[in-house]
Amino acid sequence: MALGGAELRQVFAWQNPFQATESAPRATILAANANFPVEIQVRAFCLAAADGPGSPLIIQFSHGALKIIGGQGSVPVVSGARLSRFVLEQALRESGASHVASALDHFKVPPYPGDGREGGSRAVRVARANVDDAREAARDLLGEVASPELDAYSSYLSSPAYADFKREFAATVLTLDPAWAMIDTERLPPILDYALTRDLIDFTRRELGFGEMMLEAEYGATGLAGKDRPYEPLRGDELARFADEVASFVAYTGADGIAYPIGMEHGAPTGERHEPDIERLSAVQTRILQVAGRYVPFAQHGGTGAARLALGLVGKNNVNTHFLVAAANRITDRTLADVGRIRAGVKDACGTGLYTGAEEAVREATVQKLKETGTFGVAIRLAAFVKQRTGVD
Repeated sequence: MALGGAELRQVFAWQNPFQATESAPRATILAANANFPVEIQVRAFCLAAADGPGSPLIIQFSHGALKIIGGQGSVPVVSGARLSRFVLEQALRESGASHVASALDHFKVPPYPGDGREGGSRAVRVARANVDDAREAARDLLGEVASPELDAYSSYLSSPAYADFKREFAATVLTLDPAWAMIDTERLPPILDYALTRDLIDFTRRELGFGEMMLEAEYGATGLAGKDRPYEPLRGDELARFADEVASFVAYTGADGIAYPIGMEHGAPTGERHEPDIERLSAVQTRILQVAGRYVPFAQHGGTGAARLALGLVGKNNVNTHFLVAAANRITDRTLADVGRIRAGVKDACGTGLYTGAEEAVREATVQKLKETGTFGVAIRLAAFVKQRTGVD
């Protein structure tokens, strides 16, 4: 069985960089994104996690990927979650991997400001109370916000589109039952991000009953390869202010994981590398610990293009493109080597070997990434740590 939220929390307690020692050096947990056809990547990830003594691994399914996996179902994302959970459970049984958790990645909120439609009067009152509370919590850091802007935030949070988003999120987590879920809010204004993230985390904890599932929030936007949005490092007072903002956001929302820009880009092509802003990462993570009073793992998005991995400071390293490229290159190499027989319709040239080869390429790539994170083969040490803390094997 996949790890639940309570068990994944123990994995991050082990990973906590603020408690690292010489005998337990800094490490990062790999989060591998699965895509359609889901059985190829999921089985490869599980086989990699079971390799040798075993390794901790998070297998992620993004909002967009679940829609593709779900295909033509009435609610594709929920159909995709149902199929993905089944495939993951089967792959775990077959592989024997014992420290694998599932995650819901990049569950996107509706575009802001939306279509302008509001909900009923009660929904508007509740939304405005949430916005006003968030404004008060962030006033010292973010300053005043004009009343028309606050009205727009309230309209958005009371809108039918936001209500539909919450229902779809609820149905997806109830079906997938992930140990970690990420709320994608990267385009939202800060005060609205405060209000929405707290609302959704409270909704998940209280109404859905997911008290242990780790919820990742987002403050600011990770870049996208090919888009002209240059990263701007912060230093001195500007960095201290940003660290205060993120720490305040985490403390207010109750987030269990956090993402913010450190210079990475989603979907980096082969050969493109980005240096992580370790100074920002260190300053913000330290400030979160001071303000929130707890370790909150940083989730690095765009891990494929990282020039290096800031072990420990990056709690969870999200990798997607790297595995897609590994599978596609293996299929391409096989196809180019045998294109004549494929065109001629020779069965063994067109058969399952194309896809088992892709699976093996993804398994190899996953082992490589596990070694980079410092977690390959640590399952025995991890289990001993958890047993010492909880008394549970």
